[in-house]
Amino acid sequence: MDNKDQEERNIRKMLNDYAASSPYRLHPDARIVNSVIRGLAIRKIKYGHAYCPCRLITGNSESDKKIICPCVYHQEEIEREEECHCSLFVSDHYQGKEPHDRE
Repeated sequence: MDNKDQEERNIRKMLNDYAASSPYRLHPDARIVNSVIRGLAIRKIKYGHAYCPCRLITGNSESDKKIICPCVYHQEEIEREEECHCSLFVSDHYQGKEPHDRE
């Protein structure tokens, strides 16, 4: 198993643990979850942290720590939109959206 596969496994476990202990759940579409996990693993290997793949890394450690998954923005986004910006986490009552409804 290579480093990327191991990081993906570690991140998947962390996300499952977080979802189990939070009011949120992982997106019901496994393709979305898998895609975000791949992005998180790549960033973890490259930058040392699992930064949200949907957000820009600035190089400022104080700013960037806010976008380590789960980022500080996900709760507000889920409250407002039923899902976080990258669609990894959704509300417990998330019904899904048609692809044309998404930005």
